[in-house]
Amino acid sequence: MKNHDSLKPVGTWEVRHRIDIPALVHEADAMVAERTIGSLSGVRKVAVDLNKHQLVVRYDASQTDYQKIVDASTSIGFSPTDNWWSRFKSSWFQFVDTNVRDNAKAPPSPCCNKPPRQ
Repeated sequence: MKNHDSLKPVGTWEVRHRIDIPALVHEADAMVAERTIGSLSGVRKVAVDLNKHQLVVRYDASQTDYQKIVDASTSIGFSPTDNWWSRFKSSWFQFVDTNVRDNAKAPPSPCCNKPPRQ
């Protein structure tokens, strides 16, 4: 797996998520997954940990979201784990992405000593 420091979110709207994918077992699978997920708009870095069967993705949540990444992964035959914990994490990741996207589109707040513009 690549260096974890390069996967830390650095931008304002960047997030990093780990997705458990049991089908990731070979180096060829990792290359296909990295190429496919990495080509999505807003995805900054992709790394595959074959020992843990995980896909680690750092992306700009104002441009893409968790569900698009899962859909792209599923389309190439790498479906994420389907149990209650992964469904819970998936819902949480989607909630975080929605909040980030809403905050990215929000107008800047007014200065504390000036009334808001109308």
